[in-house]
Amino acid sequence: MTAPELDVYDIAFLAGGPNRAIETAIVALVRSGRLRVHSPGQLATADLSRRHPVEAAVLDAVGPVGHRSVETICWRLAEDDRLLDIGRRLRQVGLLGRLGAAVSLLHHDHRALAPTHAGRRALHDYAAQAPGDPEAVRVALGGRAAMTDAKQRSAIFERPSTSLRPAGARRSRHDIDHSDPHLAAYRGGTVPPANAVNADFGGRL
Repeated sequence: MTAPELDVYDIAFLAGGPNRAIETAIVALVRSGRLRVHSPGQLATADLSRRHPVEAAVLDAVGPVGHRSVETICWRLAEDDRLLDIGRRLRQVGLLGRLGAAVSLLHHDHRALAPTHAGRRALHDYAAQAPGDPEAVRVALGGRAAMTDAKQRSAIFERPSTSLRPAGARRSRHDIDHSDPHLAAYRGGTVPPANAVNADFGGRL
């Protein structure tokens, strides 16, 4: 079977799941001027033109007004078919598959997914070619930490804490994020977690 042609968002999903694809799109959108950094860790739309379904999903999650954190964007897209369809397609062509039973136990989830041998080869081949925006490709293959522009990485991904907790207290996943009222309500326990992100994306593919 001929290997499918993969774009940077396919590669990001294959390497790190839906959130990696979202973060890759965010970096690409900021660098192309369609998203702007409103303040550290807060993003706003500057141009709503869409060139790819993943980019369209991110722009929809940010919205035409206001600003959103990366965490909020990922939360809003947790069940978005524009992201999940990538995973389904990667599984269909044999690039993404179930982890072995022993490894899955380490992940505490029998549904955990990972690149197959063919998937790992596809990642290797893509890294050798490195087409497209170099920073977006780095994020796709290695995550946000792989960015070489530390100033831009910090501006996009690192936001000052706005959680309601005493100084010096350990950070909790229940800390309230005021950047999105719906996310704040969910994390504060006042609404049901209808769109809560699963530990992995296997159960929805």
